[in-house]
Amino acid sequence: MVSQQGSESPTNISTPPPIPTSTFNTDSNSSSTTPPSTTMADFSSFMNNPSMKDLTVVVLPPTLKLTSSNYLAWKTQVEALLYGLDLYKFIDGSFPAPSPVIAADGSHSPHPNYPHWFRQDRLLFGAIVGSLSPPIVPLIQGVSSSCEAWQILAKTYASPSRGHIKQLKHRLKHTTKTPTQSISDYMQNIKTIIDELAILGKKMDDEDVVDSILTGLDQSTYKPILDAVHARDNPISFDELHEKLINHELSLAQQASLPNLHQPSTVFYAQSRQPNKHPMPRPNHQTYSHHVSQPQLRHQHPSYSPGLLPTPSASSHHKPFLEDPSIHFHSCLQP
Repeated sequence: MVSQQGSESPTNISTPPPIPTSTFNTDSNSSSTTPPSTTMADFSSFMNNPSMKDLTVVVLPPTLKLTSSNYLAWKTQVEALLYGLDLYKFIDGSFPAPSPVIAADGSHSPHPNYPHWFRQDRLLFGAIVGSLSPPIVPLIQGVSSSCEAWQILAKTYASPSRGHIKQLKHRLKHTTKTPTQSISDYMQNIKTIIDELAILGKKMDDEDVVDSILTGLDQSTYKPILDAVHARDNPISFDELHEKLINHELSLAQQASLPNLHQPSTVFYAQSRQPNKHPMPRPNHQTYSHHVSQPQLRHQHPSYSPGLLPTPSASSHHKPFLEDPSIHFHSCLQP
């Protein structure tokens, strides 16, 4: 949240300027304004103070506080906000405190603009302190300006020392994708280390970055991607590789969710191999004789019509029989 108070002429100092309608609830039928809460009223009173002329109150988002491992993300957030408010000059050293005025007799007196500079710098310093995690706040206690606090934090977490650079390279070398980790999380870990090395003046080549990413992947699971990248004539970019890995990850997830299409045929085959628990009764081949001729059957049973019986082959061990096993031919042949 940022609020600015414009300058006013001395004749209007005793009368507070109009309050923005977005700050208070205004009744359209009444000329009076009522603050919704004591907190908003206190803030309005603070901003209407004549001493706050031309000052910018800075409130950094509390969602991202500086820790020992997220300096780059925190720095990106603070720089973007201060550039937008035209206050980055307070921390980069380009807008130092006004020098005291030296009179002709050699006496020193504060610069007329120093009180305004000091108040604005204190507001910025307070915003920086509010964006730090509690263990880091003691690092900048007792500093005289927001620029000095910024430099201390940069030297602490972005110092290009040999030990720090060696530690980051070791982390990059041993960063691998775990089976439960997503590609996005894995790539984010790689990107964070690469950016930290770039801040320390050790920017990595694109091909080295790609090699580090591919080395940390499972070689069998991501073999199609590895083969495609190595077969390219020109090096692949970080963003393009990230996209290909995400698409491959989605493809693997879809394949894992599909049912096994070979299982039903396997089950059918296994069931067809099981013995029949209720076999059909076989007729007794001894209940009829192959010496019975059709004229004899037609004489005993005028309605008899011979059916088509399969012709036995020479190699067959089974004799033909009628479909209805309840018919016994020996009863029909009795005189």
